[in-house]
Amino acid sequence: MKRNWMIRAKRISALLLGTVLLGSLATGCGGSSSSDNDSAAEGGTTTIQMATGGQDTLPSYATVLDVIDDIQENTDIEFSYFGSRQLGDDAEIVQQVMAGTIQMGGTAASALSTYTDLLDAFTVPFLLDTYEKEREAMVSEEAQAIFDAVEEELGLKIFVAYDSGMRYFANNIRPIETLDDVKGLVLRVAPADILLDSFSAMGINPSTLAYGELYTGLQNGTIDGEEINITSIYSEKHYEVLKYFTDMGIYPFATVIFANADWFNSLPADEQEAIQSAFTNGYNYLFDQHLPEAEAAGLQAMEDAGIEISSVQNPQEFRDAVADVVETYRNRDDLTKAFIEMAEGL
Repeated sequence: MKRNWMIRAKRISALLLGTVLLGSLATGCGGSSSSDNDSAAEGGTTTIQMATGGQDTLPSYATVLDVIDDIQENTDIEFSYFGSRQLGDDAEIVQQVMAGTIQMGGTAASALSTYTDLLDAFTVPFLLDTYEKEREAMVSEEAQAIFDAVEEELGLKIFVAYDSGMRYFANNIRPIETLDDVKGLVLRVAPADILLDSFSAMGINPSTLAYGELYTGLQNGTIDGEEINITSIYSEKHYEVLKYFTDMGIYPFATVIFANADWFNSLPADEQEAIQSAFTNGYNYLFDQHLPEAEAAGLQAMEDAGIEISSVQNPQEFRDAVADVVETYRNRDDLTKAFIEMAEGL
């Protein structure tokens, strides 16, 4: 009962803040669109305002652009797209979609952690450690059950969970080949409880240094390293301030694409199907094109910069180190447990 009350309170807070943020649209934010704040059907055309919280060059958002093109080409739906944080950061975009200020958004899954912990299942360390496993898991019944529960709790319809790249260890102290090599390192970790708990269990001193401060932090030694995806090492030029990279996937950095559920459910059935199908089919763009291309560019940049790339001798010892943490999260709720058990069987 307490959990439901807290969810309602957080949702009300988001709705109020989203209403305040409405002014950012009214004053014009440089998007590719009209000034009308509502989805509108004019002459049979539905116009959707959508914002994303990351650079359009990242694989997940490059995929979104391809999907939007497909939808606009094959339906009477048009998008007013505000990419690369034009309407604010991830948290602000979530708030605007929840409030109905805009209809759709794309953000890191962790941006929803303020309101629900259900998406933590996607970041369990060493569970989805290859793209093959991730691709299968994200279209599973267990993933859909989590999406459905988020819709019920928050009023957000999640279409898909894309990925901007598997996360890896990268640092400036030493190559990481064994569990002992990570102990004592100060590594920047994405601010999610399951990750902070897991990295602490490995003997790492986790830091939640702001993402925008990472380059400087690596440069001046405030942190020893980071858990990061290859695509971000490339896009943020971290290859200029890193020495070592470890080729062992830790977890996928999920990007969720979502809509205000009340708005989405008010659309004609054929438009709902067109939007859902297009974003589901977007996994083909993501895994077959954008991720491989972006990671190849990132690896080349690291090689050119002289970063030493190493492999872990025994990945199982890392899994063993976080086993108790995984068990704690596995038993937290039935949906998380079902997803973890499905993924373990892949």
